[in-house]
Amino acid sequence: MAAVLAGAALLVTMAALRPAPAGGLGAPTLVVVRDVAAGQVVSPDDVALVRRPSAERPATALTTPGSAVGRAAAGPLAEHEVLTPERLVGGDLLVGQPSDHVALSVPVVDAGSVGVRPGNHIDLYATGSGTQVASDVVVLAVRDAGPTSGLGVAAPPLLTLALSPTQAAEVARGLGALGAGQSLVLAVRQASPTGR
Repeated sequence: MAAVLAGAALLVTMAALRPAPAGGLGAPTLVVVRDVAAGQVVSPDDVALVRRPSAERPATALTTPGSAVGRAAAGPLAEHEVLTPERLVGGDLLVGQPSDHVALSVPVVDAGSVGVRPGNHIDLYATGSGTQVASDVVVLAVRDAGPTSGLGVAAPPLLTLALSPTQAAEVARGLGALGAGQSLVLAVRQASPTGR
């Protein structure tokens, strides 16, 4: 009997000394279980639902497999990465945008250097003519630069933008001029006090 009581006391002491996980048991959090290439469509086998303490997960972390499966990776996804809406393209990409807006991806040579992120408002310009191709459009997703070709030239990053039909037509015209040696560059607009 004394041995049983001593064992129970030891277990209680050990439990008291073990630190409790931050944030309790944690919240459901969707993570990548293997590397996913940029542009690859996320399958059910690519993700798993785990519990993570709030200190170890972004506030926008996805909480169901259905919110990621069938959508494309906006950039390379690393094993164990927590998935957020910004890391995926497709599905509910245009949620919150006007109903007539469309999503269009465009190559922009300086996207990486200015640190553009989803949610930024930008202006697009054609380098050869200096013409403004789009004004005050929302960035929905950013895809990393493509692999370097045999000539040592990497494909530029792609920005997925929310555009009105008129803006989409203007951007399409701007893309048509890129064959003449022009490229598109961007200017990031300063956020307004209202968060825009």
